[in-house]
This record gives sequence, C-alpha cells and structure tokens, in this order.
Amino acid sequence: MKKAALFRLLLCGALLAALIGGAPHFSSPAAAAPDRWLQTVTSPWHGSYVCNQGLTRLQLTLRPLSGGQRWEEDFEFAPDPDNPNVPKGSFRLAGSLDRATGQLVLKQQHWLEQPDDASYRMVDLAGALQIGVGQALIRGRVTSYGCEDFAVWQFFADVDGGR
Repeated sequence: MKKAALFRLLLCGALLAALIGGAPHFSSPAAAAPDRWLQTVTSPWHGSYVCNQGLTRLQLTLRPLSGGQRWEEDFEFAPDPDNPNVPKGSFRLAGSLDRATGQLVLKQQHWLEQPDDASYRMVDLAGALQIGVGQALIRGRVTSYGCEDFAVWQFFADVDGGR
C-alpha cells in the first residue's frame, strides 16, 4: 500500500472512530510516566485539519517554556494528496497544556514561513490530549477564520502508554 494511501486510511479510521465514539481506550494524560509524558508530548504530531482551503496536512511540534506552565507550538501545514494546491507554511502558537486534564489552548503568535497567497492566515487551536496504548491523539477545533476540526496523532512501539 502506498504511503499516502496508508496515511489517508489511518486518518479516516481515527477520525471515524473519534466521531462515533468508538475510539480506542485512552488513559488520562497524567497517567503516563512523567518523563514519558513529556517525551510523547514534545515529539512531532501528524494529522490534518480543515479550513477554507479544504483538507490540509498538519504537523505540530510542542515545546514547554520555562516553568512548564506555558507552551509554544510550531504549526506546519502542507498539501494533502486529495488537495494538492495547498501551499506549505508554518507559524508559531503559544498557550497552555493542562497536564492533568489534557486540555490544550494555543493562540497564534507569528509566521515562520508565510505562503505567498495573502488569503492564508494563522489560526488558534483548542483541543484535548489523550495518551493510549501504543498511540496518542490530540483532537479539537481550529477556532478561527471559518475553520473546522483538527486531529493529530502518534503511534509508538511500546505498549505501556508512553514512548
């Protein structure tokens, strides 16, 4: 199976499961061992989101700021095979990630790589982190500019809820 087809299949399966409530069992974010929790959260997240331009590939990379109460994130977007005219771009967000509940709120800060098309704007995110056996998921809402939902995930080899 081609890599792009497998990616779409995994995305569709994860989103469908999440929408119908049949998602795999995820533990609370704090249930993972602290060092594994941080390693999981700060590893790259891959998925997609939907805005005016349509389905768009997404990679998120979270970093704790001093004290661990505030976080920053690089939001990188790129074309999806089903929507190849989306340009590449990236920007920085900053906000909070509650370790106990998994609630994530991030607000746009500044462009890192702005597309030539001036209609592209930075967005804000609100979502929830869930860590499960061999996988982790952040899903939520893109809360600005007529956008919809986003979902990003990770899969990892060990099965004890961490990396």
